[in-house]
Amino acid sequence: MLAHRATAFFFTSRHRPLSIPLRSPISRYSAHSPAGPSTDLKKSIFEEARLLRQQEKSIPWYQLAAKHHLSIDVVQGIFSQAEADAQRRQQQSALVTRAAEEHFDSALGQCDWEAVSRELGIPLIECLDLYDASTSTIQSRSLIETNGGWSTLDMERLKRFIATNYADNSAVDWRLAGVLMNVDSLECQRVGLGIFNGPINEVAYRRISEFREAKLGWKEIHQHFQQYPDKASVANRYRGHKLRLQGKTHDVLSAPWTDAERDLVNDLIRRHLRSTTKLELLGIIQRELPARPLSDIRIFYAVYVYGLKLKRLSKGQMVRLQELVAEYDEDWDRIGEALGILPSRARHNWVEFGGDVVDYSALTADEARHLQLLTDAGARPKEAARLLGIRPYRIRGRRIVTAKATAPRQKDDTPFRSFWAAADEETLLKMANEPTANITAKWEHISKTLGRTITICKTRARILRRSRMLERALDDNKSLVTSEVKRQLGLGGAADWSQVSQETGLSIRECLELGQHDDGKARWHYDPDTSSQAMIGRMTSFIKEHYPAPTPVNYRAVSNFMWIVMEDCIQIHEMAQCKFTWTEANVERAAALRAQGLTYKEVARRLAPVLSEANVFAALRRHSLPKQVREPVAAHELEEISRLVDEYAGKHSVVDIATKIRKQLKVGGRHSIYSTINLRIAAHPHYQAKVRDIDYSDLANRIAKGQTTVSLAAKELDVPYRLLVDRMRGLDSRLYSPKWTDEEIRKLIDLVRSCDSQPSHSYISKVIGTKSSMQCRTKVAYLRLKGVLPPAKKKQSKIND
Repeated sequence: MLAHRATAFFFTSRHRPLSIPLRSPISRYSAHSPAGPSTDLKKSIFEEARLLRQQEKSIPWYQLAAKHHLSIDVVQGIFSQAEADAQRRQQQSALVTRAAEEHFDSALGQCDWEAVSRELGIPLIECLDLYDASTSTIQSRSLIETNGGWSTLDMERLKRFIATNYADNSAVDWRLAGVLMNVDSLECQRVGLGIFNGPINEVAYRRISEFREAKLGWKEIHQHFQQYPDKASVANRYRGHKLRLQGKTHDVLSAPWTDAERDLVNDLIRRHLRSTTKLELLGIIQRELPARPLSDIRIFYAVYVYGLKLKRLSKGQMVRLQELVAEYDEDWDRIGEALGILPSRARHNWVEFGGDVVDYSALTADEARHLQLLTDAGARPKEAARLLGIRPYRIRGRRIVTAKATAPRQKDDTPFRSFWAAADEETLLKMANEPTANITAKWEHISKTLGRTITICKTRARILRRSRMLERALDDNKSLVTSEVKRQLGLGGAADWSQVSQETGLSIRECLELGQHDDGKARWHYDPDTSSQAMIGRMTSFIKEHYPAPTPVNYRAVSNFMWIVMEDCIQIHEMAQCKFTWTEANVERAAALRAQGLTYKEVARRLAPVLSEANVFAALRRHSLPKQVREPVAAHELEEISRLVDEYAGKHSVVDIATKIRKQLKVGGRHSIYSTINLRIAAHPHYQAKVRDIDYSDLANRIAKGQTTVSLAAKELDVPYRLLVDRMRGLDSRLYSPKWTDEEIRKLIDLVRSCDSQPSHSYISKVIGTKSSMQCRTKVAYLRLKGVLPPAKKKQSKIND
């Protein structure tokens, strides 16, 4: 199967030693060991690993390593250390919980935490944090339920704890405060912040009654109910509770609305809403429904009228609304009367949707970037859409959908347009930055010029200034690093990246990634006569230190470190991994060498050290074979293939089944039969079940460590290679963001247009550095479909790139 579909050969280091020449000067580079992970990073890794362990069979260490730019061994070490710390904490928690039970006073309902702290030699706040309520026999109480309220002593203890351990109330950990007071943390927080406003209960009423019989004043009574802000609050709640007990007032329990009542009220509101005031209309409804409480009528009225004011107009009504606004400007009374709706509803639809009735596309890349800034800052999607002047239904939840169309919409005649063209943005920034004495008049002028509201213009200007500032900061860093590199090279030496880091104030890796100066970089071509292992060892050690697998390698940094052209660095690294890709240029070169009389072994040695003579022979044979016409598979052949697959599945090795079936059918080298056999094997329930039971996280960890490959794992697990590759691609997609930035798209288009033949998506992925080869392949196909890229050239051979 691989002989017909794949054109890249992958070998491990056990097959052939790699020897690559050192032919270009190498710049100096000071040894750099990155600082160890911070405490917050270690905690984050531990929490993520623990969560992943609960969700999957094994922890996907490859995913955590790529996310945090660390090696798998380092991440596993952090997790092991955190687990050991968690076990020690669990032991301390057991000691604190046992000591708390010994010092618990059942009469007071509280624990003497000061005594616990002295006994164990642990600070008080740490004891509260280590206490485990789930394993303790101490029952949490509610001072409001049991005593009717918080006394002055309780409040003083809570205030003393807050003043001792926290700067102010906003920084209090109310869980620990609840443990100290032996109450629920929510009750403790509400009382401590003074936001408790609930009514008194039976316990509080009885206690207050006893205090009143004892002739205590409300000031003294309030000392026992500190959850309320003042004595008047306690007195009013007591009197209200007393009236309810005497039957002089009662809580209205609303009966469900019947369909007849709903229809009647709806009809009354429609008939009288525009001709009467709200109070008069409520009176009319109450006279028609005397048994219905006024509170129910008020709620029904508010909900129904709210729907009338904010209900979405149809597409035809929105078109008519545009025409009326153009005719009557913003006279909402006349517009509402013409449309037969409430003026407030017409105004709401115009302000909410801006009169835009034809834009049902997704967001543009620029809109998505600005919207992401607002949602990351905490704005709700609908609010962010309104501020940016885009349609809210184009945003699904908090997920931002990028554009489906490449050409901007032309809506210059719309008073409040949603699309921001580049020219409009430049005009906005230019007008917003102009000094003027009357700021209000300036924004009114901008709003009229651009045809958008003042709020949208201000928000857009603020977002543009922020994004331009970030872009300038990145460009400044690139320019700073590049200028320093040019200065060093101008002195006649090589680039010292440690000195560049000191001059720019950036880390060495940041300098290597930002440096854009390529003049003077050496080219590299593989030459089998002069070979050296020094350069390949230097490159691989750098990549392992700064980009441990499976972190995507930044070949811009590798190019600056080696001072070799980036394209050649990619080729060197691929050979270091014992990989070789058969392109049309390689096939043509191999054919030319064969025409000179060289043997297959000599041709393989000239092309790459990872090739064998069998690889060259197979590639040239496929290239020279005429394109075969696929013969359809007959019905009886399909039945026989299915029967044989059922017979051999699970009894023979999966790599031998296809050969056995082909020999038994005596079909020779028909490619259609061979493909059908492999498809039937992959679809067999036996292998589908085996593939589902594989622990892919553990397999990915082993591959990332170099302990195995996908091909070897398929043989070891006895499953079809095709199925395993498809599942592993799904895991690889987690290492890359699914969103494409404008810079990534521009780089992708430039790379594809610069290729004379069909582009290598693996090569494009390495150059971009932030997208997988499958993502690049899908994006290229999408851009070809939209006409951004020209159609792919037809291949003259069966060589895949």
